[in-house]
This record gives sequence, C-alpha cells and structure tokens, in this order.
Amino acid sequence: MVVAFASARPWRRHPYGVEVGLLRFTPGAVVDGYGEPDTWTGPVPIPGCALAPGAVVEPFEANREGAGVSFTLYMPPGTTVSARDRVLLPGYAEPFDVLGSGRDWGRNPFTGKPSGVVVELGRFEG
Repeated sequence: MVVAFASARPWRRHPYGVEVGLLRFTPGAVVDGYGEPDTWTGPVPIPGCALAPGAVVEPFEANREGAGVSFTLYMPPGTTVSARDRVLLPGYAEPFDVLGSGRDWGRNPFTGKPSGVVVELGRFEG
C-alpha cells in the first residue's frame, strides 16, 4: 500500500507555536563603532515557530555581572534568515542576534515534506 502525503495546507509543524518578529538587516546611513552600517527593518511577523532555550553562560569579569542567553528557533520552511538579522521573541523587549545564518533541514525522510529552518539566537545581558 502506497500512501501519498501531498498537501496544499500551510505550515502546521508547530500549530501552537510562538510568533516571532524578524528584523531584517539593511545597509543604512547609521554607522556603528566599527564603521559598519547598522539598520534593521521590520519586524516581519513569523507565526508557527518553536522556541527551545539554550545554555546560559556566565563569564567571569571583574566588577561585572552578566550572562549570555541563547535560544534555538525552529521556523517554517522557506524562511530566509541572514547572520546580520535580529529576532524579537515574546516576553523580551530587546531583540536577539542571529548567530550564523538560518539552516534549512531539507525534507523529512519519512514523509517527504519540508522540515523547516533552524536558527541559533543569542545576546549578552548585564
């Protein structure tokens, strides 16, 4: 018996997932301390994402209390994310930096359906 998984339904891998805001990097007139342009447009809402907490790193620095916070974000297939983009997460006022770029999982080996895009996020607080 052959079962076909052809479907025109929208992305439903995480039907109870979170909506994030993708801030896309665009070259602009504002320049940061390294001489690089610093401009982001958006946020573009991306619904149906899954969010997994990452490690919290607490580096030792004299007279400073801080922590590195990270997340792994699972996004719908076809989502393009560059290393210069930022992501707004629910419950956080400040955006998180994209670490690297979005990686496409390709297709699910059992169903043949697109699997989605995974993105690592991080920032230093404190």
